[in-house]
Amino acid sequence: MTRPKTMGRKGMVIGFCLLLALSIRAGEFPLQLADQFGREITLERLPMRIVSGSPGNTEILFALGLAGRIVGVTDWCDYPSAARHKPKIGNITPMNLERVLALQPDLVLACNLNGKEPVENLTALGVPTFALNPVSFADLSAAIRLVGRLTATEETAEQLAWALETALDNLRREGGRSGSKPKVFIAIGSDLADLWTAGTGTFLDEAVTVLGWENIAGGLGFSWGQIALEYILAQNPAVILTELAPDVFAQDPFFRELAAVKRNQVFQINIDIFSRPGPRLVTALQDLKHLGEQVQE
Repeated sequence: MTRPKTMGRKGMVIGFCLLLALSIRAGEFPLQLADQFGREITLERLPMRIVSGSPGNTEILFALGLAGRIVGVTDWCDYPSAARHKPKIGNITPMNLERVLALQPDLVLACNLNGKEPVENLTALGVPTFALNPVSFADLSAAIRLVGRLTATEETAEQLAWALETALDNLRREGGRSGSKPKVFIAIGSDLADLWTAGTGTFLDEAVTVLGWENIAGGLGFSWGQIALEYILAQNPAVILTELAPDVFAQDPFFRELAAVKRNQVFQINIDIFSRPGPRLVTALQDLKHLGEQVQE
């Protein structure tokens, strides 16, 4: 009869280290942290059933390797593709509390768009609800690190936050080298007749400003809004960032008079990524840096 293999000294040491790590990790709870609404939240234990209240939150959770712990997402959560197959809680706003409660979460990762009242109501019902409100790249790095602490994935969270900060620093260095400050129009929408743009308080505005460009809507007092064609013509931007195909602008009698069109500096970008506070902004910043290398004043 073959004797069962016994665990060697090395295996015993590894096993002891794993048990020690697990005991240290478990000892971090209960955990008390301030969310980005400024509320002190207490988690009694490591959350295993997490509901996400926004696409950005969902992307952070997946990037932290927490797919197996996500039990609910919004109807708008479509990235990564696996998010589409998670149970849905409905729209981002208003948050459907009944659907959330039915999933029996031990953590709801909310956002500013969910509204403060639903967040407070869930908290009052005994559901740990942690709100994120990243309105800048610095806020996003902080949010990623906070989620890492809440879910005991600090090491991965630190790597994600560091990658974001590095991409932003590289963009800043690219802007510092150019010396020029070309004007840029951020054209959002599926139709030239109904374009919106990004102003102050958006990731797009912060990114192009860091790059050393001047957002023509940056000082108009809104985050998202529409501006008159006459204003765009008067500003005569040298760059257009858009989700439309660049040739659409060249075919239009108004837009083809702009410097950006004449110099072939109309660039198609994924507006969806730039409008979501999530880890994919790292790639978006890297892409914007490469665009900056191509632009001529």
